[in-house]
Amino acid sequence: MKFYALIAAMLLSGSIAFAHTDPIVMIIDGQSVKKSEFEYFYQKNHLGNTVDSKSVKVFTDGFVDYKLKVQAAKDAHLDTLPNIRRVLKRYDDVESCELMPDKGSVHVAHILLRLGQKASYQEQEVVERRIDSIYQALCKGADFADLAKKCSDDKGSAVNGGTLAWFTKGQTVQAFEKVAFSLRKGEISRPFMSEFGYHIVKLLDKHDDGNQKKYVADAKVENWRGTYQQEEVENLLLNEICQRNIWDKAAADKKGLAAFYAKNKKKYKWEMKRLKKMKVNLPRNGEYPDVVLADYQDSLEKQWVAQLKKKYKVVVFYSMLTTLNIH
Repeated sequence: MKFYALIAAMLLSGSIAFAHTDPIVMIIDGQSVKKSEFEYFYQKNHLGNTVDSKSVKVFTDGFVDYKLKVQAAKDAHLDTLPNIRRVLKRYDDVESCELMPDKGSVHVAHILLRLGQKASYQEQEVVERRIDSIYQALCKGADFADLAKKCSDDKGSAVNGGTLAWFTKGQTVQAFEKVAFSLRKGEISRPFMSEFGYHIVKLLDKHDDGNQKKYVADAKVENWRGTYQQEEVENLLLNEICQRNIWDKAAADKKGLAAFYAKNKKKYKWEMKRLKKMKVNLPRNGEYPDVVLADYQDSLEKQWVAQLKKKYKVVVFYSMLTTLNIH
């Protein structure tokens, strides 16, 4: 899912809850995943403290896909790219300190429309129109959570109405941080752009007293550096390989897109009617509504993941996931 490439790279909040024992919960291509790591990601992307078997199973499936794509990126030697090497150096340069610094916390929900680094001017215009229409709907009283579920490209937070984990300054990209910390409780931002695309943010709650210990568990620097370095690097790898294997591929494959549209034409009848009423030319010369391209990307992603599951051996110890240490 695109969520793992997008939001996990943005937010570096929370910490792993370590127990006296840290059993292995899954093995991906010979690489073990400890229970603490799984709990960290589950807690970060799951709204509320209730743990149920259905949500764990759904998250486990997505987490396995995430790890498979990261492994594929490593096999493609994408970890030698300059931007990833810079991340590694940055963490190596961090000086020891006892605890994560207190900087105040915000709790937000967001709607993301992804825009690739190499998007054309025409593609950017399409995304701008979509985000503006969503914002206008919000201004007219539309429910933020409902629109996040329907429209956001961050599928991981979308299922929870766009809600993200609490975070502090310095734990997300600058454009997102600036807007999030400038809002009043309940306020919705105008659309803005970050490295990941266009966002609309709603501030759910905010604490300026710097006492983030209530929301983010204390973490020793050794664990903090190792955990976040791994996460940030993995998600840079994921974003890079998804860009190459899915997003760029789908945009360039005009014949494949045309064949996909022809096969699923009935599904888009409502979109065609809407465009016709707006007096917009119906799809011609390989140009289709953005929803068609998004669905084609999803179909390519499913095919790719199926290939990865055949290539890499996956073992999940579900018995280890029946009880999670969630705060």
